Formats: sequence, structure tokens, C-alpha cells
Amino acid sequence: MMVDDWGLRGDRTNRERFLVTSSSALGRALRVGAALGLVLTFLVCEPMSAFGQDLLLPEWEYEPAPESGRLKRGAGKTAEVSWSLLNDTLSDTWSITKSPLHWRLKGWLAAAAIAGVTTGLIYGVDQRVRDAAQGNAGFNDFGEGIRWVATGPGLAALTGGFALTGFFFDRPKEMETARLLIEASASGFLFTAAGKYTIGRSRPRTNDSPFAFSPFSGSVSMPSGETTSAFIMAGVITSQYPHWAVQLSAYSLAAAVGAGRIALDAHWTSDVFISAALGIAVSKAVVYFNRKRAERRRLKGSKQNSTPDRRHFFQISPRAFRWTIVY
Repeated sequence: MMVDDWGLRGDRTNRERFLVTSSSALGRALRVGAALGLVLTFLVCEPMSAFGQDLLLPEWEYEPAPESGRLKRGAGKTAEVSWSLLNDTLSDTWSITKSPLHWRLKGWLAAAAIAGVTTGLIYGVDQRVRDAAQGNAGFNDFGEGIRWVATGPGLAALTGGFALTGFFFDRPKEMETARLLIEASASGFLFTAAGKYTIGRSRPRTNDSPFAFSPFSGSVSMPSGETTSAFIMAGVITSQYPHWAVQLSAYSLAAAVGAGRIALDAHWTSDVFISAALGIAVSKAVVYFNRKRAERRRLKGSKQNSTPDRRHFFQISPRAFRWTIVY
């Protein structure tokens, strides 16, 4: 009887320990999912506030002197385009970062929904998908073959293709698409890097559990850089060319990149999910802000204003660097 009592007591202790462990894991998953959802997925909300059209740095327009040679004109124009791209990237990144301050009900509902999905994936899906993926050698080969799409060569090929087409065939839309790809990718890289080191999630290949989070530890599983990049490219292209066939192809290819990261045991399913949300959100926000700025400039140029606008000029010489503001 004593043995049975101890056996029952041991079973009860094990059950209680299991329940405590399970509830602790669930609590961690809920907290992590909520935090990730609120911090990262606010970007999926349409940026409706006008503040996103403003620029952090002054605009600069290059005006060559009449005696300037062809090489000098080209260098000046290149400097103007580079400055404008840097200004737009920094401004849009900052606007996206502070957009939660302007949330309404729609934004909070979207964040809550993605937080719930993220939590569910972390707690109930990540480990199962990982176990299934690692038992399939063909899936691993697929991951190796598809990952180039979202790496540097893939982005360079896509951006270069649009830029060259726009340049040689005088197509402004293709030139604009190349510019948007560069800006959105740069902005997405900043968000991805910040998320990786802030969240500090262990990669699946380390054999840690899906709940292994250690901020600023050097663990960089969440979010997935390549998945974010793939969905940024898909988001920009589908915004510029909103045909259903383009949408289907672009997002299918981006999803394949995400699946490939799971196949290579580099990321959890929830990493890929949050990265897809991040990539789509950043790309759509960048396109939105650029279109709003273009519209504002067009309206500003159409107004007949007797007072000239303030303008900024840079002058660099061997002896001085001068910034002139002309009214």
C-alpha cells in the first residue's frame, strides 16, 4: 500500500510538474507572440497619416552652371539622385517606425490578429513543421536551390533589369520601380537587423526549443532576412504592376523562399510568417509614401505662388564646404 501511495504521489507530482511547465511555456509564447505582433506587425496597417510625406533632410536639386561639362553634369545628377534616395529612405523608415502613434481601431485589430497567429505558430506549429521538414532530403535541396532569389544577386538582377529597361527605353515607371526596390530593401534591412538582435531567437539548427529567446545574445533567427527581402520585392512589384498574374507569381515565389528557409533549418515557421508581414508592410508603406510625395510635389508645382520656394544648394571646393539656402 505504501508503494502504491508513493506511486500515486509520484504520478501526481509528475502531472503537476507537467502542468506547470506547460503553462509556463504557454505564458512565454503568449508574451512573445504579443510583443512581436505589436512591435513588428503594426507595419501592415495602411499608413494614412500625412506626416509620412515629410522628409527628414532638406531637398536638394542640382542645377549645373552653363559652362559645366558633360562629365560634371552627370556627376552632379548622380549626386542629386543619391541624396534624394538616401533622404527618402531615412524619412520613410522613420515614418514607419513612429506610425503606431497614429493607429486607429483598424490598426490595433490588425496587430492583435497577427499577434494571435504568431503565438499559435510558436506554441503549436514550429516544432512539428521543423520535425517534418528535416525528414525530407528533397525539401532540403529545394531550399538550397531557391534561396538565391532573395539574396544580393537576386535583388541586383531584378533592380538592374528594371533600371536598364527604364534607361534604354525611356520608361519612367521601370526607373521608379528600380528606385522603390532599392529604398524598400534598404528600409527592410534596417528593420530586420533591429529585430534580429533585439529579439534574439535561437535558430532551429541549434536544437533549442521554439521558446528560446535571449535578446541581444547574437541569436538571429527572427525575423528571416531573406524572406523579408523576397516579400519586399514582391510587394513593390505588385504595387507597380497590380495584375492578378503578377501578384500570383510574385507572392508564390516569395513564399517559396520562405519555405526554403524552413527546409534549410535556418528559421522557424513563425519566423517566416512575421518576415512575410514585415516585407509586405515595408514595401507597401514605401510605395505609399513615395506616391504621396510625388502628388504633393505635382500640386505644389501647379500653384502660382508669387513667393519663390526656399531652395538648398551645396558647393564643395578644395578649401570649403558650403551649404547655401536661397529664398
